[in-house]
Amino acid sequence: MQNPPFVNLAVCGRFHFHNYVSYLADRGILNRFYYSHRIGQQILPSGSQIAVNLWGKEYLMRACDRLLGETRTRRLLPALLDWWENAVLRSWSSAPLWHILLHGTARRILRRAKSEGSLLLGEPVNAHPRALAALLEEEEARLGLVLEKETSSGGQRLLEELESVDHLLVASRWLKRSFLQNGFREKQIHLIPYGVNLARFTAEPRKSQLRKPFRVLCVAHLSPRKGHIDLLEAWRLLRFPDAELLLIGAWSESMKPVLKHYQGLYEHIPWVPNAELPRYYRRSSVFVLPSIEDGFGVACLEAMACGLPAIVTENTGAADLIAPGRTGFVVPIRSPERIAEVLESLYRNPELVSETGEAAAGAAVRASGWESYAGFLARTYGRLQAEAAKV
Repeated sequence: MQNPPFVNLAVCGRFHFHNYVSYLADRGILNRFYYSHRIGQQILPSGSQIAVNLWGKEYLMRACDRLLGETRTRRLLPALLDWWENAVLRSWSSAPLWHILLHGTARRILRRAKSEGSLLLGEPVNAHPRALAALLEEEEARLGLVLEKETSSGGQRLLEELESVDHLLVASRWLKRSFLQNGFREKQIHLIPYGVNLARFTAEPRKSQLRKPFRVLCVAHLSPRKGHIDLLEAWRLLRFPDAELLLIGAWSESMKPVLKHYQGLYEHIPWVPNAELPRYYRRSSVFVLPSIEDGFGVACLEAMACGLPAIVTENTGAADLIAPGRTGFVVPIRSPERIAEVLESLYRNPELVSETGEAAAGAAVRASGWESYAGFLARTYGRLQAEAAKV
């Protein structure tokens, strides 16, 4: 006899839930799935009683962004997040276990679930807020940016959420270290690396990987946290002939004055649908994610699955999946000289690009697809619930 559904999953924002939630539903363990997405896009089959799409927050946020700009919208963000949380409370359904994305959106949700005796599994997508705040303050000072005091409330909201949870779900050793260093115990933290869509992201035959020109690709939001400045400085040092640097991702307003100093060094595409990203990966020679802090970096795993060697920093969770020198390269944060050194080695040795890319594709396939990720997650739910029942 199948056990009744016992998990509520609540995610405010885009993140990665759409890759795995259908597998959880198929396993019959989801009681409710609260999320925010555009109207008309079905995450679960039409007519499902599980999914509760609280879509208003997404439209409000996009409207504010268009009408007011990024900076003013950021100041309104706490109110928008409260709106989403209120919608969850109005649509409440109790469950023995709540899995909640920790993003400053769930303080009252967590308190109510705790009052009902539910077990609380929180999922942070970045390092502990104290560690993250310190890194960002250093980065903004390095870039000469003015700190937005209004956004500090986000870190405080997240700290309040962290005080409520019983367990943490993290995607990388980098995240795990940051929470261990800030008071969490080993037995509270459960590590499951993210997966990759192995049907969409596939490598070309090896012979077609000897690409001309030499093209370096970074897929990431252009913000201080993502460390683009170090990639751009490395590129300025190298000045390769017959080479291109492509940045894909929307940029934050704060980065625009910084990027003016690098005009002409790179090509920029603000947005590419995920389904079209394989074409860009396969046309590139190497993927670089120079983040100052990155909880995982799924784009890195996607690039590897398409046969690209990856260069990432040690503060990027995807570094867990890289065998240095064999499937990619791990460098310190804020190290343009080291990035330049690795890029020059790859530029001057096309066979190294091909061999490392082939090994990277194999590593990505071995890592996990999203169905396997959902399986690991379901087993974690079951284990936590069984342990709680013994207490």
